[in-house]
Amino acid sequence: MIHVNYVAAAALFCVGLYAVLTRRNLLRMVMGLSLMESSTYLLLVSMAYRRGSTAPVLLDPPPGKTASQLAAGNVADPVLQNFCITAVVIGVAVTAVFLAVVVRIAQHHRTLDADEVRAMGG
Repeated sequence: MIHVNYVAAAALFCVGLYAVLTRRNLLRMVMGLSLMESSTYLLLVSMAYRRGSTAPVLLDPPPGKTASQLAAGNVADPVLQNFCITAVVIGVAVTAVFLAVVVRIAQHHRTLDADEVRAMGG
């Protein structure tokens, strides 16, 4: 079941890489980068998953279990979840910067084609 997530993350990354490498439109290249970024979120969340695990931080342990049993038992990995949340925040900021650069290029050069922008020397 979890292997489907790994395959989906790899497929999503490949689609994003294909969009970055084959498209000349700057907006589509930013969308490809965003897809590649999303695939890493899926991969990180999938790596943190453990079958039958509980949340790493509980205010009240479930009935029949003590806090020490939960600490020694099967607990989901909070580090990868924290990495994923941090990556989402950074990814949103980076995408916003990329889109701002694309808007400035479109305003200055009147095109979104990367080859034309490169040929203009800017």
